[in-house]
Amino acid sequence: MKKSIALLFCVLSFSVCSFAAYGESRGSSPALSYDLSGGVGSYNQNSYTEIDLGLNWFVQDWLNWRNALFTQFGSTIDTVYGLDTALLAQTSFYTSGRGAGIEFFAGPGLRFANEDSNGAFAKAGVIFALAGLRLGGGAQFTHYYSDTREDKNQERLPQDAVQYFIILSGGGTF
Repeated sequence: MKKSIALLFCVLSFSVCSFAAYGESRGSSPALSYDLSGGVGSYNQNSYTEIDLGLNWFVQDWLNWRNALFTQFGSTIDTVYGLDTALLAQTSFYTSGRGAGIEFFAGPGLRFANEDSNGAFAKAGVIFALAGLRLGGGAQFTHYYSDTREDKNQERLPQDAVQYFIILSGGGTF
C-alpha cells in the first residue's frame, strides 16, 4: 500500500510540473485538453492503484467527452488496462481574472478492459483552482458486466466497486 501511494504521488507531482499551464489557459473550455490523474480503491480488503491518461474533447463549454487510457494494479489483483470513455457535464465558477475558481463534473461512461473488467460507470467530482494550481477529487462507481472476475488468489471480485480519485493540476491543452 505504501508503495502504491508513493507511486501515485510521484505521478501526480509529475503532472503538476509538466502540465501546469492547463489551469492558466482556460478562459473558456479549450477544444481539446489532456490530463493525468490517479485513484485508489479496494477489492476484498486489498487495495489497488489506478493511473489514467485522459483526452478531453469539449463538445460544448458544459459537455466534455473524456477518453482515458488506464492501468489498474495491485499486489493481489491482476493488472487491468484499457479505455474509459465518458460524457461529463460540468460547470465552473471563477473570479473575473480567473485567479481562483471551482469546477463540478458528473456523468456516465463505459469501461473497455482486459481481464473480464468491462463495465459501465458513473463518476462525479470537484476541482478547486487557485493561481494556476488545480486540486480536486471525486468518486467513480463501476458495475462490471462479468460475474467471473477473480483476484490472484482465485477469490471472486465484486461486480460493483467504488473508486476514489484525486486530480492535481489537470493537464494541458492543444
